[in-house]
Amino acid sequence: MNISSTICWCNKYESSSIQNVGPNVLGLRQGNLIKFIQMSTGAVSYFRAETVSTGLYINNFTGHNRFPLFAFDETVLSPQILIYKYPELTRFASLPKSALTYTMLKFSELDLLIAVGGSPNYSICVFNFRTSTKILEHPTFIVTKLFSLVLSNGNSPAIVQYDKKDMRILCYEMCFIEKDAYLHQVSEVEMGKNYVKSANHFMCFGDDNGLYVVNDFGEFSQIDIACFAVKSRWAPTYVNEHGSEMITRAHALTAYKMGFLIANISSAIYIKKKSGNFTVEWTIDQGLRQVELFITNQNGELYASREFGDIAQVVLEENNGKLVQVAASGKSVLAFRTFTCFKEECVLVLYNDGVAIIDLPYGKTLSEVNIPMTCAFCSHRNNPYVIVGTVDGNLVLINFEKPTVGNIVYQLQCDTPAVLAIDYHDNCIVFQDQAKGFNIVNVEYRPIKMSQYFAISNDQVLRQVFVQSFLLVEGPRLLVMISRDKTLKTPGHAEEMWIYNWTKDRRLHRRELTLPNSYVSFFVQPPMGRWVTIEIIGVVKDSTIFDQFVLNENSELQWIASIRSAHYGHITGLGLTKHLLTWGVDGVMVHFRQHKRSKKPFMMSRFVTLHFAPQCLLRARECYNSKYLIVQSADYVLWVARLPSLADNVRENEELPVPERYVVPQTKMVSVLFVPHSVKMEVREEFTPADLLKRDRIRNMIQDFSAKVTALIDYDISVTGKSKGIFKKFCYHYKWLEALTEEAHKLCALERESLMLAIKDQCRIRDWIMKFVTRDAISINYKVRSISAEANFESFSLVRKPNMMVFDKYRFYDLEDHMRLSVMSMDEMDEEPPYPEILDEQGEAGIKKVTRDLKLYVVEGPSVYDHIMAPQFQLQNIGTVTSNQIFNDNCKFSYYLADPLKQEFNKHFHEAQQLKRETIDNVLNTNVVLAKIYDNMNIMLRLLRMDTFQPPELTAPSLAKDEVIKCIMEVDDSEVKAINRRRRKTIDTGGKRGRLLLWSVEFWARALIVMMDGVIEKLWEEEIKKDIPIPEFVFKKQPHEYSLEDQKVYRAYEEAVSHLEDDRRKYLRILHENEGKTLQLKTKQILKLNQRVSELMLLKLKYDFALTQNLVRMLNLKTINHVRDKLREKINGFRSDYNKLNDYIKKYSYLLEFWEATMADVRTRLEAQQARDRALERQFRGNYLNTVPHASHEMTKLFKKRPKLSNKLFSTSLICSEVAHKLSPKQTNRTPFPMPKEINDFLAFVAENDAVKHCPPQVDAKSWDVFVKLRRQKIESELRLKGIGYQLIDSQTYMNNLTNDIASLKESKAQTQKNIDDTIQQYLEAMRNMTLQLTLTLGQVEVDIRGTPKSMENCVLMHVDDINDVNRMIKDAGLKKIKAMQRVAVFRRQVIFKEWEHKLYKANIAYLKYMLDAIEKCKVTIEFLNILRNWDKIKAERQKYMVAGAIERIMEQKMSIYRKQIERINIKIDSVKEKTLDIKRRNHLIDAKIERLKIDVAFQNSQRDIMMEQRRDREQRERMEQIKTHRQLLDNVRKHYAHVLELQTILELLRLRTYPTLGPPLPQCHPPVPEYIVNSVP
Repeated sequence: MNISSTICWCNKYESSSIQNVGPNVLGLRQGNLIKFIQMSTGAVSYFRAETVSTGLYINNFTGHNRFPLFAFDETVLSPQILIYKYPELTRFASLPKSALTYTMLKFSELDLLIAVGGSPNYSICVFNFRTSTKILEHPTFIVTKLFSLVLSNGNSPAIVQYDKKDMRILCYEMCFIEKDAYLHQVSEVEMGKNYVKSANHFMCFGDDNGLYVVNDFGEFSQIDIACFAVKSRWAPTYVNEHGSEMITRAHALTAYKMGFLIANISSAIYIKKKSGNFTVEWTIDQGLRQVELFITNQNGELYASREFGDIAQVVLEENNGKLVQVAASGKSVLAFRTFTCFKEECVLVLYNDGVAIIDLPYGKTLSEVNIPMTCAFCSHRNNPYVIVGTVDGNLVLINFEKPTVGNIVYQLQCDTPAVLAIDYHDNCIVFQDQAKGFNIVNVEYRPIKMSQYFAISNDQVLRQVFVQSFLLVEGPRLLVMISRDKTLKTPGHAEEMWIYNWTKDRRLHRRELTLPNSYVSFFVQPPMGRWVTIEIIGVVKDSTIFDQFVLNENSELQWIASIRSAHYGHITGLGLTKHLLTWGVDGVMVHFRQHKRSKKPFMMSRFVTLHFAPQCLLRARECYNSKYLIVQSADYVLWVARLPSLADNVRENEELPVPERYVVPQTKMVSVLFVPHSVKMEVREEFTPADLLKRDRIRNMIQDFSAKVTALIDYDISVTGKSKGIFKKFCYHYKWLEALTEEAHKLCALERESLMLAIKDQCRIRDWIMKFVTRDAISINYKVRSISAEANFESFSLVRKPNMMVFDKYRFYDLEDHMRLSVMSMDEMDEEPPYPEILDEQGEAGIKKVTRDLKLYVVEGPSVYDHIMAPQFQLQNIGTVTSNQIFNDNCKFSYYLADPLKQEFNKHFHEAQQLKRETIDNVLNTNVVLAKIYDNMNIMLRLLRMDTFQPPELTAPSLAKDEVIKCIMEVDDSEVKAINRRRRKTIDTGGKRGRLLLWSVEFWARALIVMMDGVIEKLWEEEIKKDIPIPEFVFKKQPHEYSLEDQKVYRAYEEAVSHLEDDRRKYLRILHENEGKTLQLKTKQILKLNQRVSELMLLKLKYDFALTQNLVRMLNLKTINHVRDKLREKINGFRSDYNKLNDYIKKYSYLLEFWEATMADVRTRLEAQQARDRALERQFRGNYLNTVPHASHEMTKLFKKRPKLSNKLFSTSLICSEVAHKLSPKQTNRTPFPMPKEINDFLAFVAENDAVKHCPPQVDAKSWDVFVKLRRQKIESELRLKGIGYQLIDSQTYMNNLTNDIASLKESKAQTQKNIDDTIQQYLEAMRNMTLQLTLTLGQVEVDIRGTPKSMENCVLMHVDDINDVNRMIKDAGLKKIKAMQRVAVFRRQVIFKEWEHKLYKANIAYLKYMLDAIEKCKVTIEFLNILRNWDKIKAERQKYMVAGAIERIMEQKMSIYRKQIERINIKIDSVKEKTLDIKRRNHLIDAKIERLKIDVAFQNSQRDIMMEQRRDREQRERMEQIKTHRQLLDNVRKHYAHVLELQTILELLRLRTYPTLGPPLPQCHPPVPEYIVNSVP
């Protein structure tokens, strides 16, 4: 089968596929298509591999830098590599087939082609494409991508491969032994993580054949292959300034004109080597975000490949480079349609920013209409109208008068979501929005107008199904293909067809039809007339079958045919114009409607495009009488091809049986009314002010009538009651009232349920947050604080479930103690002690004292703290040396000691917490008692007519937020608002309060007291508060009118009043006593709590010290072990490097020997060729000249004559050998190698010189033929000599490089040996030196437990008893001295205070004298003196202003002056305004620059390494905390500095006066103290 088509154009290409095809041609690839651009002329040509002769689909593509050649490999199994010539596009060579599937191809600078195989071996294959032979195949097992392999520029190129997984560079050299060849790995260089982002284009070979790389910071380095090192050559300034804090981003490196171009997304820098250093020559400052890569050619031109295959050339202007577009690219095509109303061959395409018409033969844009945010479109079937839908719900109607002119004729704003799909038929438009609703729009053409008719958006059934597609046909009728499974994703499939049609009576009918199969694609053939049968074709899901349906005049859907096509895979789509077009991942087929070999339609078919690699297509269409094929792929690539004749390669489809006259059954018919949008819009009315006034008047009348009816009902109720009359008639027997009441009850129930659900939500959320936070911990670190003091302490946080994963069976061992404690009881342990007993004889009685040999991780006793602080556990265990032992001790300490110790302290913490709660309750009760006492005291004072007092404010302690976990984890309703969106119910608090009042105990007690007139209980305190009633006669009579009985009563009244006052004074004294006792009790309770808090705070410090001490011990062990491990790893690394260097030196030596032999062979060949050359010279002079003695001079000149060409033409050995081969008389049948034009000119000159016309007349033809043969042999010999000379020079250069590399390797070996010796010495010192940890807990000497070992170098260990004795004696003797010095200090302070007071009085006296002198010398100004002396004159002048009109004149003068000043100010204001406008314009320019800068900054922020910044911020915070802690400690030191200095002075004086300084021990003491320690003691 031979399927071929001529490519017209493609809209975009892969930007990363750009390649050089010779010195001035660039090639771009898109799938199976290659586009060639002649940069000098702009000519474009295409190549497509789709046949056996041209190749079966392009897998990888590459081009040659020097020669006009390009190569690609096929996509099939066992592919062959084909090499083509440009511009003939004919095959030059084909490399042998291989079982490998290639992943990359690359030409060398001469006649080699390197191919990299696929998984799993990823073999490197080297071919000689001149001879079509395979030189070698070397498996690497390294994933090799497109740009991860580079080649050097020599005749035998070095192959450099980058391993991205291990981040290393491997360098290979080709070696030849007799007839065998292999790749030799000469170097391996570790690159590190700084090259991760730039891995695609970070390395290349320079013109000096050196390998150069660039990292993510833009730092340019050279790879020293011999030393396995990366040597920095140049770095941008920001790397030098900021170092590793610079944000990393991808960089690319390109070799260009003896320099290098370093590019990133924002700029590019060209550097060149001058005087041994690389310097910046020029830069490209414009944004390079869309640039994929830079490429150079042999002509010294630099091109940039941008998005979608756009090519720009770098043009230099002074020191800046600019990108100038030389080959434009297209845009992504979202969809396309074809027009049938134009004679021109064109296609309509949709971009994301508009619509355009493109010429089919050449791909030129004829017209374009810009519409923002387009997403779907459809064209009219007969007229040049296009409807476009946008993301914001707009419909735009476009009319194309001709292909070059397009106008927007109408825009319709629809209040719908984004348009997903759209269909257009006659004067009706249907589009589907993002909310799955269908909207129908009517179109009028005279005049042009669009109006939204109605929407099918309220159909709940439509929202519960999956809409696969929809079609608009005659009627108008809407065919919607749906599936009942709404979980399907696009494209999905359809099992049913719903037919919508709407009538003039505003009814929407829906008919549901069940299709015989599941279909993935549908297409409708537009009928030729109106109301005829409509042909519908559908593709069966997951098959190669398509079915034909007919929708007849009775709206019946008939299944008429089912055809199995010749596709190799499932059909995914179809289209229908003149013929039926189907496509899948295997290709595109055309099915003929009419064919001479079949009477039935669509029974004959053929492929028009065959895919050898799976490809997903969105749409395909053959148009213009099968002249063009338009295909759109899933990545929005549109390509147009000119179809060949479709008469050949025809296949026959298979017809499947279908039931006769099968009508698709209808399952359901639904009709609903719809309201057009125009009717909805007509409901809106405009009201005049008169209508509004009339409405207000009617409302007032209704209110008056309501007031009258209400008054009538109230009157009727007052007369007849509620059971009779109007109220009963109108209110008790109305069903509407009952219904309203029932609805009100339902509403109240719903509101109450909503409120309860909201409350449950809030409680559930609070509980969830509490459980989530406390899931892994018994308690969060919360505190117990003292009352009215600053003492507080925290609890220890413990994990709820211990992490048993740490008990690794391979690392955790010695579980006998744990098992013993879990099985045996403590009593059994006392009965049968497992530890050996130690007997101590005490005195004559010989009492035996048993002491246990305690184990560190077995707690025996009530206190874990006492066990940890036992003396035998304060020593460091020198037996713990391995990492497993350290891990074991860590786990045991955490599980057996640290957690129990924390639990032990938490018990005390909870007791203190309970004590504080009880104390707070007692204090609050005491406050209540005190408040009652203060109230009674004020009452008594008021009754005794004494002054009352304001009760003091009582301290009411409470728990702080950090003392209660519920307060710590308290969640406010505002935090739950985002989750709970229910509204709170409105509650009648008044009625609720009344109901609650009836159920309160206090209410009934008060009611009982009132009812019993207060005689339930009479208290003395309450009785004395009552005043004795005054007798009535006191108010009616005078004292002299009292009778005897009245006097007795009055006397009794006075005695009672006196007695009451005495009782009140007595009660007042009792209240004072009770106040004192209560305050004392309150203080006692608070002091008790504060004392307990202080004790536990000190206990917490002890526990913290114990944990920290053991933690520091573990850390010391870890540090020691880590240092030793690192040293061992360092030694092993150096040793492996040393062995590797030995291997490399050995391999390089073998390679040097091989090249020496090769060089000897080249010398032998050179000598042999020189001998042949001399033989030719002797043959010419000795033999030939003798035959033509009469023309020897002319023949000698002709023998030496050569074409006049440049010496640079024969610059390589390959060119010399090829030209010599062409001059040789022995021509072999092999493929000619392409040569530059100058070589062909050289051969032409040689052939011309051999012509007979150049023969001297005295030489015959036979002698001339012999002469020509000799001269050609001579030229051939000279070229071969030159070629062998080039080989000898290359061999010598390579040998020199090998010699230098071996010398560098030997230097590296010596340096590595030195490093090994130094590291071994460090390891020995680390093994000998053991860090010693001292813990002095009695406070005599403070040692920083986190110090370094060097801090303890000059220390001397002493026994603790000696230190205690000395300290006790110093303390007793020093107390006296301290008291004496305190008395002296107090006296001196008194003297200093008196002196200060004396100086203060003297200063006050001096200040008063100064002020007195200043007041006496006070002077009056001259102006004021002149006023006083000329008072009459000044008074007369002031009277002038009293004359009529004087003030007005003065005012006019002042006003004229002010006007002039105002004019001058206005002039200044105008100038300032002009300057302001100028500044505003400048500000606008600055704002634009700021916006661009913000965009750059935002992009740089997106490239930031957040983890690095977080680590830097964390380190800064830790450093700031250390500084703050250090500052606080310094403040404490300064605060107590005077006191400490005083104590130190006293102590030093007492020590010097009383006791001698401790000296070195006597010589007979054992062991002797070294001399340097004795000398170091002051």
